[in-house]
This record gives sequence, structure tokens and C-alpha cells, in this order.
Amino acid sequence: MFKFENENYLYGLIIIPFFILGYLLLYYAAKKRWRKFGDETLVNRLMPLRSFPMQTVKFSLLMAALACFILALANPQVGSTLEKGTRKGVDIMIALDISNSMLAEDIQPNRLEASKMALSRFIDQLKGDRIGLVVFAGKSFVQLPITSDYAAAKMFVNYVNPKLMNEQGTDIAAAIDLAAVSMLPETKDGNSEVSRISQLNSKVILVVSDGEDHFPEAVDMAAQVRKLGITVHTIGIGDVRGVPIPDGRRGGGFKKDLEGNTVITRLNEEVLKEIAAAGGGAYVHASNTNMGFETILDKINNMNKVDLKEVTFSRYESKYQYPLALGLIFLFIGLIWFMVKPRWKEQFLRLQQLLRIK
Repeated sequence: MFKFENENYLYGLIIIPFFILGYLLLYYAAKKRWRKFGDETLVNRLMPLRSFPMQTVKFSLLMAALACFILALANPQVGSTLEKGTRKGVDIMIALDISNSMLAEDIQPNRLEASKMALSRFIDQLKGDRIGLVVFAGKSFVQLPITSDYAAAKMFVNYVNPKLMNEQGTDIAAAIDLAAVSMLPETKDGNSEVSRISQLNSKVILVVSDGEDHFPEAVDMAAQVRKLGITVHTIGIGDVRGVPIPDGRRGGGFKKDLEGNTVITRLNEEVLKEIAAAGGGAYVHASNTNMGFETILDKINNMNKVDLKEVTFSRYESKYQYPLALGLIFLFIGLIWFMVKPRWKEQFLRLQQLLRIK
């Protein structure tokens, strides 16, 4: 297998076509200036060693060296061996509220965007844990199955927005249920391995919401999943005093109810506290200065991290030395390359003339 360790450096190759374009423009501009001095044949006789082709060869060598250096920075790697190992960690399922109330701006830039940014930072700090994402409003669906691919997880988090959900509301119970089902493996006969899960206590559901739950079953659902060995933490997003919800369709106005009154959304801490208590977890109130994910991460790191499964991976060997060495060779040749006609060509022509005379 072949890959680049630092793929972002490959974008540096984009500058090479611009160098080539600049060189061509200067090349034709120089030829135009030489023609102004007089007849091109006469100018060539006055400057017999001048050589645009040799100049082009020198430029090409320097561009090849630059390309090799960029490839070396990207660090090409070749997978040489397959190894097996065990990974210790916790399975974490994030249940993220994407209802319209999460667009309230009591946390900047708004509740949802602040949660997404904090969640991305949370993912960056994970070590060995797996993570998944359930988004919910009136209904729930799995946005990202449980995975150890943190780059993919951050990509899916960034894609989240309220437009993904047609049915509004805040059904936390359904979100917890779906998150638990997504984390529990099934046997061939379709039954969840409840006995194994209950022994390991290495699974976490983190509910991120403003708590405006219109379905009262959330506390009971948290207690049920707790019996399966799954801990439920909650983070409350928003202000308990209440704020209006921006309405993008009204040109900067706020959402109105059927009677024309401005809709106010308030953080319901009581519901989230009860859910966390029933799920054996902790409740954290998010603010502009502290979104609370660090507190939850500390509790996760203090859990009993078990061997989740045996993983097979490929060990890659860095091969940056090859493009680096090739680039140095191109650079050395380019620096000593003369932009004049080679003398050996002149000597060869003279020898050819002497042979013809004889």
C-alpha cells in the first residue's frame, strides 16, 4: 500500500504551473526585446553562445527539484507489514440536538455551531476511543456509525445542520434509544450481547441539547440503557432565561408562533440533570467560555478502558529520502548548468567539417 503522510503539502505542487506560466511570459518578452536590437540572424551572430533552449533546461531542472522537495515534505510511505494489536478505549456515541432551538444565539455564534466546534476539539483529544454520532430533533438517525476514524468523524460533525431533520421537536428518548442500539453488537440469532456489555461498562452516550424535551420518556430510557452498562452524560446548551430563535427566512427576524408571538427557547436544566442522574453520568452546563466537553472527557478517561477488539493495521515505512535525494541532484545540476550553448557541440561541428575536407 502507498500513501502520503502529509497530504496537505501536495497542494504546494499547484505553484509549479504558475512558475511555468511566468517563465513562458518572460521568455517571449525577452525574445521580443532581442528583436528590437536588429535582425535576429545578426543578433545571433553577435551573441553566438546565447541559448534559450539551455535556459529552458536549467529552469526545468529547478522546477523538477522543487517538485521533488514538495513530495519529500509530503512523506511518501509504503505499507510493508501487517500487524495485529489490541486497542483500549471507550465507545462514545454523541447524541446531538439539531432542532431549530439550537440556532439561538445565547452562545456564540449559536448553540449548534458552538457545540460542533467544541465537539471537533473533543474528537482531537480522543486516544484509542471510538466515536459515533446520532442527530435528533423530532426524530433521530445515525449520522455516523461508531468508528475510530477521527478525521471522518470531524467531517460528519461539520456537515450537521437543522436542515437534515424535517420533523422538529426534541425527542431525547428516541435519540438515547437509537444511540444505545447502534452501540450494542448483535449475535447471529439477533439478540444483543447484553451480558457481555453489562460487564464492561465501557460505553458512553453524551447528549448535547438545550433540554426542551417534548417527550417525557427520556429519563426512563436513560435508566434502561444504564442497566446495559452504558453511561449517559448530558451537556446543557443555552440560557435558562430564554432567548428568541433567529429565522433566516424572515430576513434577520425571529421565529413566530401561529398567533404571531416571538418563540422563546430556554435551557431546561432539570430534564438534562434527571437524564444524567438516571444514566449514571454527569450533567454540565455549557457556556461561552467552557462548553463542558473537557469535563466529560476527564470522566471518560477515568473509566475502565477495556480491550475493545483486536485490530489489524499496516506498518508504513517513510520513503521521503528518495524524492529528497532526487531533488538535491536536480538542484545541483540546475545550479551548475550554463545557459549558453555547450562547447562540445561546437567542437563536434568542427570535427565534422574536418572529416568532410579530408
